[in-house]
Amino acid sequence: MPIPRRGKNGSNNPDKESTIKTLTGVVRAVETKSFDLETEDTRIFTIQVTDSTVKPADLRVGDGVDVQATQDKDGVYQAVKVQSNPDIAKKILANYRTEEEGRTAPPPTILVRPSATHDPDDAGPPKIQRGKPAPRPSTASKDDDDDAAPPSKQVAERTVPASPPPASPPPARPSAPAMNPRQAFVEKARGVAATYIEGLPNYICQEVVTRYASASRQPNWQALDIVSADLVYDNHKESYRNLQVNGKATKKAPEETGAWSTGEFGTILGSLFDPGTDADFEYREDDNIAHRAAHVYRFEVTRPHSNWKIWVPGQYIIPAYKGSIWIDKETANVLRIEMQAVDIPEQFPEISVETAVDYDYISLGTPEKFLLPVRAEALDCARNSNECERNTIEFRNYHKFAGESTIKFNQ
Repeated sequence: MPIPRRGKNGSNNPDKESTIKTLTGVVRAVETKSFDLETEDTRIFTIQVTDSTVKPADLRVGDGVDVQATQDKDGVYQAVKVQSNPDIAKKILANYRTEEEGRTAPPPTILVRPSATHDPDDAGPPKIQRGKPAPRPSTASKDDDDDAAPPSKQVAERTVPASPPPASPPPARPSAPAMNPRQAFVEKARGVAATYIEGLPNYICQEVVTRYASASRQPNWQALDIVSADLVYDNHKESYRNLQVNGKATKKAPEETGAWSTGEFGTILGSLFDPGTDADFEYREDDNIAHRAAHVYRFEVTRPHSNWKIWVPGQYIIPAYKGSIWIDKETANVLRIEMQAVDIPEQFPEISVETAVDYDYISLGTPEKFLLPVRAEALDCARNSNECERNTIEFRNYHKFAGESTIKFNQ
């Protein structure tokens, strides 16, 4: 889910590096030379430590602390002093259930460059529109509406007569309520998604990212650059080769060229259908997409269950999100996912973040076809500003990938 870099890097304040900020929160991760700190508004800061940093010797995950830190021109925080604060730990940890404090698997990550000075005149962020069905009156019948209702959680009580006649058979146990057909289809899609992710073959394709920016009240997208790379998917891991920016080769890592992302190849889909995400699906309508008939569902994921990580230098959030999903009626494969972050903290630099991924059936040079991403789009807008950014991704030239090996003989 890419977000383009902005024209400025936020370094126009010469005194920024020497300014000391105080951050209060709970330690979420501890590394050799850094730790993650979650503040009360749910932002998470990555803070570097050095030999000169004054801090407790046994800093651990779950500790409440006050941190005095400097922030350099690239947004990186470096701790000067770390002091214990048990009260903030109790306050923040009360918002979590124990099993939700740890998050498993790397979530899809958005990389965003620091924004320029915000314009207080904000006309409201634009929305992703490409591929989104136009609103239309529902054609569902009354029976359809009944099917779409959430299943009842009540279970009929089993009744046994006080003195049943000896010759009479015992009363039959009533069966459990049947699952709502709409929800049953979601469960089918969940199983298909798990099988899809497990069965993804090793392949290689070309990823082409066009990055745009707009700073006007009515969006006027101007192309910034085009980034291309060979994406290798090998044993459920992504790597990049032959990275180019505007047709020129670069040896930098993809994320160092500006904005970059991973997650389109199973992470977004897997996270949405993971039982731990506890997404709430609601049937909305039927539609046609990618020349296929599809059921369209809306979904919501609460913040404690979210795995969507939105990152800007020095800090990130894992927000609640909502969106829509198109599921193939015939195969229960997912054809499109749209998602938007909600309840973004007021102090976070971005006011809106959205993304969408389109899937289609692709041949890898064999008669069998695989459901793979063909397009993706991401859009974010800065807070208190008309400045927005948009990335479009195309995945081209899919073919099977075979691992490389080299044999050397000792002479």
